[in-house]
Amino acid sequence: MNRILILSKNILAEQEIQKKLQGLNYEVYCSVSLIDYCKQKNNVFAFIKLFNYVILSDSICESEVSYLVPLMKEHSLIVIREVGSETSEVEQQSLEEGRIDAIISNNESNDDLRECLSRLENLTKQTEERSVNTWERDINQLQILFEVLHRLSQIEAKILTILISSGNQVVKREDICEQVWQKEVSKSHLVYLSSAISRIKNKFKQAGFENVAIYTLWGKGYIIDQKLLHQIKTDSTLTQIVSKYDI
Repeated sequence: MNRILILSKNILAEQEIQKKLQGLNYEVYCSVSLIDYCKQKNNVFAFIKLFNYVILSDSICESEVSYLVPLMKEHSLIVIREVGSETSEVEQQSLEEGRIDAIISNNESNDDLRECLSRLENLTKQTEERSVNTWERDINQLQILFEVLHRLSQIEAKILTILISSGNQVVKREDICEQVWQKEVSKSHLVYLSSAISRIKNKFKQAGFENVAIYTLWGKGYIIDQKLLHQIKTDSTLTQIVSKYDI
């Protein structure tokens, strides 16, 4: 049975989601005190490693989330962030960066919870399989890249082209928005950009690309993975595909 740890500042507030998860046959443990134990670096990690997933409640502030996530990741837990009715831009970027693995709302339905956890479990299995069965031939990698580039939407391809053109330089989010939409940057542009970056990453990840395609540097912007950049620039066919999106 998969075990889920919920870290919260208010156990009573987690009763509904805890009940839903138990109804899906997950073993659930909810704790307030473990947050402080983690901060104090007390010996609680042997206990934490008993769990497969950790849900960080919306009652936990972002500064605490930033501290807790690396500790959870260090012990191979799948990290899920619980939010209110809407996802903030900070939370969306955390998802992009891979700091968290999923976002759920505090009024999630049973079906949505089941699908979310199932997807995370499948992605974990795929990652483990890829780590064992790494690519052995460059031709296979090029074929994967060829297929992914053709699956990108026009805006996604434009974003990737901007990052390719910037090489090993970090590109500010606002600069990307200006080049893509050719108008004054708005909050909706930034939100759409975050979502598009996430989709690009997922398409490469699902295709089996072994690195993160795009890295998010907190407060600075985005940079393309240098291995991906090299593979695209050294293959004329791949270069031709992205060149048609030059801005």
